Amino acid sequence: MYYPGLEGKNVLLIGGHSNLGQHVTFHFAESGANIVIGARDTRRAEEVAEKARSLGKGSVQVVAVDATDWASVENAVNTTRELGSVDVLYHGVAWDILCHFLDLDPALWDKIYEQNFKSVLTAYKIVLPIMIEQKDGCIITMSSVMGRKPTPIEPVYGALKSGLIHLAQTLALDVGQHNVRINVVAPGGTPPSDLSQVSANSCFRGFMDDMEQFRAVEKQLAAEVPLRRLAAPEEVSHAVLYLASPVTGGFQTGQVLGVDGGVWMPR
Repeated sequence: MYYPGLEGKNVLLIGGHSNLGQHVTFHFAESGANIVIGARDTRRAEEVAEKARSLGKGSVQVVAVDATDWASVENAVNTTRELGSVDVLYHGVAWDILCHFLDLDPALWDKIYEQNFKSVLTAYKIVLPIMIEQKDGCIITMSSVMGRKPTPIEPVYGALKSGLIHLAQTLALDVGQHNVRINVVAPGGTPPSDLSQVSANSCFRGFMDDMEQFRAVEKQLAAEVPLRRLAAPEEVSHAVLYLASPVTGGFQTGQVLGVDGGVWMPR
């Protein structure tokens, strides 16, 4: 789907190759953007890039990225800068395990923090000075409905996703004067159709080890959604493009766009 105002823009997609991130990549390609996909699983990213190249006239590159490593993220940003400006940053990296807090192995705390929060801190710290110097830029970060509504099976993940909202809004206040926008998309449950749609590092590979248990969790989560179903990944991806397009999201910053079927209804 074409979103106006993005043709020729340079877009860095950290995590633009798995589950909903691949659809974000496809929509940017259809809108004529130049794309750099940052990914650990470069094989999967190249598959996504090949399809993206067939959808638009912009360039599409893949760069290996460990989103928790400063030098790795900096290299991805520099690769994007070779195209000119860094117009849009999408950060869609996440990792979790479905588990109640008292059952959660403390050895996993650091991984959950690094994947879901440190990786965003790193990207912001590297990209924001560039966008401030440009006097232009747009960042879209993926949070979660779990960051707005407590859920016992994702306690640490939810707390960190809540923190991402606070961080994005705080920084949006700080950098708005430089014409830099920071917004957040907060999806509900968004499972892939199958494991061929996710990267080798996706937490869905852990979630879907026991399909009977996974389907039971899906059914439980869907029952809590007013629309009585979970989202398809592509449905969530459109929210990212809405916020990225200067035509639709150009006067929005510090906003949280929920795509959760009504699980969280802000007043």
